Amino acid sequence: MNPIRLKPDPESPSGCRGAGLRRSTFSRTFFPSGSLLCASVALFLVAACATEKKTTAEDVRTLVDHGHYGQALDMAAQASADAPDDKALQDLHREASVAYLLEQGRRLTFDDKDEEAIVAMRSALEIDPQSKEVRDWLDKTNRKLALHHLNLALEEHAKDEIPQALGNYEQALVYMPGDKDALIGRELCQHILQHRLELGSNYFDEGVRALSDFWLEQAHSRFAYSHKYRPGEERTQGRKTQVEKLLADQRISTGETFEKHQMFGAARNEYRIAVLLDPSNDDARASVARVQNELDVGSLLDRAGMHVVRGQFEEASKLVEEAGAKTVEQHDEVEGALATIREGRFAKEYDDALVLEHDYRFEEAASKYDDLLSKTQFYKDVIARRDTLNEYIRLAADLYGKAAAETAPDKKLEYLNQIEVFWPEYKDVRAQIAELAKPAQPG
Repeated sequence: MNPIRLKPDPESPSGCRGAGLRRSTFSRTFFPSGSLLCASVALFLVAACATEKKTTAEDVRTLVDHGHYGQALDMAAQASADAPDDKALQDLHREASVAYLLEQGRRLTFDDKDEEAIVAMRSALEIDPQSKEVRDWLDKTNRKLALHHLNLALEEHAKDEIPQALGNYEQALVYMPGDKDALIGRELCQHILQHRLELGSNYFDEGVRALSDFWLEQAHSRFAYSHKYRPGEERTQGRKTQVEKLLADQRISTGETFEKHQMFGAARNEYRIAVLLDPSNDDARASVARVQNELDVGSLLDRAGMHVVRGQFEEASKLVEEAGAKTVEQHDEVEGALATIREGRFAKEYDDALVLEHDYRFEEAASKYDDLLSKTQFYKDVIARRDTLNEYIRLAADLYGKAAAETAPDKKLEYLNQIEVFWPEYKDVRAQIAELAKPAQPG
């Protein structure tokens, strides 16, 4: 490889590309240590030329010593270009190129850009195949890369990622061909893969036999194992897909049975499994959405039921109406929920009327019973209770009128006692009875 030439960098007068290269990099540069050229005055111009070369070499050395590799390379390249026949300057240019490339490689490997670093170091080695320093750095970088790939291979091997581990073992051997750990690891991976190929073939055959007997679950597991050990085998994948479609059809059939009996949760699970087995099955996807809608309806009806228990009939009615608008398969359940709400309302009104009746507020209770009967023709014993209360109201008024018209205390008391039997809190009956029951005062 020819020495490299850099274009001057106007932004950096020093042309600095790095620092730290030892002076030994230039130990083979041809610099004259003695001056036999001064023996003849006639060779003054030649001596002057040698002095110029020595000055250039010293300047380049100084730049290298201070880490200005780019500027040193520029100077050496310019000097060699000006004197293409001068071997010393050409050697100077080559050594400056080697120094520059080695420094670039070292900086790249410090930044963990080892692949690029190797390219730079190999370029330096092509210029100077005898450079021990370049060879040492190239060996270090190769070892670094080899250990990186070896560590990756060991991690992948531990996770049972055998194909990936084999690739990294082989890559480690590219950089460190004789590494014992990489060689052993590669051999183990090759044995494992060969064994798995044989296992994959056996599992495939077992899957075919199970499929022929329509043992679909067993066939699916065997083809899955075969695919695991032979992931690139198209025939295995084809058989596995075939079984999965058949299993998906089975799941759909089971789901339809569950759905028919309104076991929507179980049906949804079957349809979901069918989708997992055969993602292209549009019927399974539609079925999942359909039963999910019915499950949402069921949830609305359950919430409505809780509101009924709490006596919150308006909230319950809204939820049931929403469920009725959504459902396709649960209209009977929606009607049942509406009936439950109506029954709950009737029960509430009935209980309210009973409270009034037990509190001897017969007129209000009878009115409540009338309201309830206006909404439903028959409900429990409402008609009998209403009629009884109306009779109590009529009889109490009649007896009270007779008592008011009676002048004889005993007769008056008799009428009032009859009222107290069935309506003790009627008007002032108790007060009149108490007054009439007082013993007569002596004259």
